[in-house]
Amino acid sequence: MKMLLDKHRLITERQQRAWSQTQLAEISGLSLRTIQRIEKNGKASLESVKALASVYSLHITDLRIINSDEVSLPDNTQPIMVNFCFLSLPAKILTTTVFILSTLVFLFMLWTNIPPAWINELRSAIFSNQLSASILNMISTSIVILLTLTMATLIGVLFDAIRDEGVYHYIKYYIQSGKLSIPRSYDKTQQVIIAYGKFLAKPLIISSIIVLISVVGIYLNMEDYQKNNMARFLQKF
Repeated sequence: MKMLLDKHRLITERQQRAWSQTQLAEISGLSLRTIQRIEKNGKASLESVKALASVYSLHITDLRIINSDEVSLPDNTQPIMVNFCFLSLPAKILTTTVFILSTLVFLFMLWTNIPPAWINELRSAIFSNQLSASILNMISTSIVILLTLTMATLIGVLFDAIRDEGVYHYIKYYIQSGKLSIPRSYDKTQQVIIAYGKFLAKPLIISSIIVLISVVGIYLNMEDYQKNNMARFLQKF
């Protein structure tokens, strides 16, 4: 008698903790072969489900994808209900890193009056130029952040679509199953938002290292007058 679990949720929970399958096996008390089998086909005994739920601090119902008693399932059974995950963990890291770096680049270009001038042109097409300079600058900054966030998110969704994960995987299975649970999707969206904050440190570290290396490289290759111009720009803040 087996229980059908959401294998994608299991993999995501493990990856969010940066555990390998071997580490999970040691922590849960299950064998490595058992962990590999569960993550591959989503089928597990009640004892194995209890062990995994305990390790992840979840309820058994959080891992199951059907609400029925234990059933016997053939090896080729495929889950038709999956837990909502807008982006997989690798896609979240990619998206956040792209967002941070692209936002910094565009804001730097905007604040130093380097093209793209289309940002201010777009702002002027929507908002009145009679507003104060500080408000206009805030609007331009908001436009930059919105655009870079959209671009980074699309990159993450495309990355997941190639790997058949995240929201692409979720939508595909719901379309195939013909079932949709709005309350369940809402709950899972909240979980994704909470989980997103927990791993934010990694993209920030990656972005900080890239920015630091780039700044040092650019500064070392600057002429004296460029260094003076940069110093005057920094004094404004």
